[in-house]
Amino acid sequence: MSKKVWFILVIGLVVVASLGYGFLSGTEKQPVKSETKAQQQQQRYPDAPDFELKDLDGNMVKLSDHKGKVVIIDFWATWCGPCRRGIPEFIELQEEYGEDQLVILGVSVDQGDLSVVPAFAKNYGINYPVLYANADIQRKYGPIRSIPTAFIVDTTGKVRDLARGLRPKSYFK
Repeated sequence: MSKKVWFILVIGLVVVASLGYGFLSGTEKQPVKSETKAQQQQQRYPDAPDFELKDLDGNMVKLSDHKGKVVIIDFWATWCGPCRRGIPEFIELQEEYGEDQLVILGVSVDQGDLSVVPAFAKNYGINYPVLYANADIQRKYGPIRSIPTAFIVDTTGKVRDLARGLRPKSYFK
């Protein structure tokens, strides 16, 4: 065999050996993590980051105004199909628990013509505050990679859970 063929064979063997070693070393048993999803969220957000956003009427709403209540911060958009399917259940939850126990803050991540948001909220009969997202909240809670995304904040202001995607009402209960 020529030197060129040997060189190609040696390079091929080195590549195959490297890939095999990388595959095998990645399959070592990892220690089992006993942390729950909620504990992991608490580590990421020991306290829910406070924010101040405009509501549909132009009033400023702060998360800290709702300390002592359970708060669901729901990131959604008018054009999002799963968001549209989940909103009626948030409306039911708000009716069931009332504003004394539960506050749902719907944070619209719509962009462009925001005039669609109030019309959407009215059409759906949304009975909880709808707020307009800004760069600050997206930085504090983000990146929001998918919607709907909901953060569940307990009465002490700690994030207890993060729900990405559409979840049934029973999940939030």
